Amino acid sequence: MPRMLLSGLLAAGLFCALPASAASGCMLFADGTGKPVSTQGDCAAQLTPASTFKIPLALMGYDSGFLVDEQLPALPFKAGDPDFLPEWKQTTTPSSWMQFSVIWYSQRLTEWLGEARFQHYVDSFDYGNRDLEGNPGKHDGLTQAWLSASLAISPQEQARFLGKMVSGKLPVSAQTLRHTANLMRQPDIDGWQIHGKTGMGYPKLLDGSLNREQQIGWFVGWASKQDKTLIFVHTVIQKPGKQFASLRAREEVFAALPARLKTL
Repeated sequence: MPRMLLSGLLAAGLFCALPASAASGCMLFADGTGKPVSTQGDCAAQLTPASTFKIPLALMGYDSGFLVDEQLPALPFKAGDPDFLPEWKQTTTPSSWMQFSVIWYSQRLTEWLGEARFQHYVDSFDYGNRDLEGNPGKHDGLTQAWLSASLAISPQEQARFLGKMVSGKLPVSAQTLRHTANLMRQPDIDGWQIHGKTGMGYPKLLDGSLNREQQIGWFVGWASKQDKTLIFVHTVIQKPGKQFASLRAREEVFAALPARLKTL
């Protein structure tokens, strides 16, 4: 079981039962502005962002000064921090935070921002439903909203967000965008630079428990070469099996990209 994906099991769940129409997920390709050029499946249903939320979190971190570069700050693990993986029990850098989806590192960042700045960033990014309330009645949105509570985003909204990011239309600096992209680097395809992030979680049932009979997987990002950009957003909704939904989403995007990129 890949460690990077294992961490996604704890990353997030949907805050309500999935609609039947979301059962097959979505495959969406968009131009560099985030405007869809092809869609397949349900790309309008809002889902938990799961670990894909680390993309806006990284932007917030670099813009605010909490994050310095790909290796700083290196923060130590503290007793009581989530420690699901061995890597979570070690000193963590921005690079290893993104790679291993270290939950407590994300929470250090949002706690440092505080509720007002955190909400301001999500609003200014126009990210999904922008709901940072958290779990009902628990007032835990600062550290839990994106994990298994209130925040949700659709594939269409992910594409729009990424379009603003890659076209430089988010209210952050070019350096912030560059650092965040570096954290997301994937293997190249035929001279195209690929940046992406997986995410995986379980939907929540109406009683608040996780529905472990259904997995939500994401792989989102973009391909760029010279002045050309192609944004991709893929969701997979499936029953648990030998392959995790997030890994399947990533593999299916990489399988589809070579032919798609040749048309650009």
